Amino acid sequence: MKIVKSILLLCVLVFFTSNVYADNELGNVKVSQSIKVVSRHVVRGFFTSKSPCIEPSLNFQKGKFTLGAWASYAFDASYSEVDFYVQYNTPLFQYSVTSLYNPRQDFENSDFFDFESEESVHFLDGILKFKGCEKLPVSIMTSVMIYGDVDRNINNKQRYSTYIEFGYSNFIGGKKVAWALGLTPHKGFYADEFNVVNMNMSVFDEIKFNDQFSLPVSAGLSVNPLTERLLFNCAFTL
Repeated sequence: MKIVKSILLLCVLVFFTSNVYADNELGNVKVSQSIKVVSRHVVRGFFTSKSPCIEPSLNFQKGKFTLGAWASYAFDASYSEVDFYVQYNTPLFQYSVTSLYNPRQDFENSDFFDFESEESVHFLDGILKFKGCEKLPVSIMTSVMIYGDVDRNINNKQRYSTYIEFGYSNFIGGKKVAWALGLTPHKGFYADEFNVVNMNMSVFDEIKFNDQFSLPVSAGLSVNPLTERLLFNCAFTL
């Protein structure tokens, strides 16, 4: 079974990269990559690492579709995650499906091709995001866990844990400031009942070294009212 899955994955990669190469000759595919360094990895109000993390990303975009990969690796190996995702964008909405691979420390019982056992460290996330518009400058993102052992209850039933985040951004003192409020509407992975699990404020800026190079930086506060944990986080992107 692992051999079959490996061959299928290889075929998908070969097919996609060959199409990217062909389209790139016509300038139809945009390829982008970045490396971000964060003081701590924070996701939806939960602090997952014990040290700074390096977070690379790679995206292939053609028209309204984006195929991408993103990862986060803690410097002390306390946390690692690799995500693969497909996105479809319109002027007002973004639809995406993300496959998350979240291996345990030292990759113990964390086989990449194990999608079915109780030890599997994969799960799928379906996301719908309203980007906001001039008349309603607030983004609304809804994420539902649609597959994965991490989201099953003691009876092995999928809980379809849901996270909803409201976002807003403005400028203060010439700097972009982003605000976010995240909640879960029912019992699941994030909380045992309806609860606010994430309140975040981030400020974005650039450090200009010369006319050819500037370094994007950010700093922000994250608080989880449920766990009563507060973190001041900072990051820069290459």
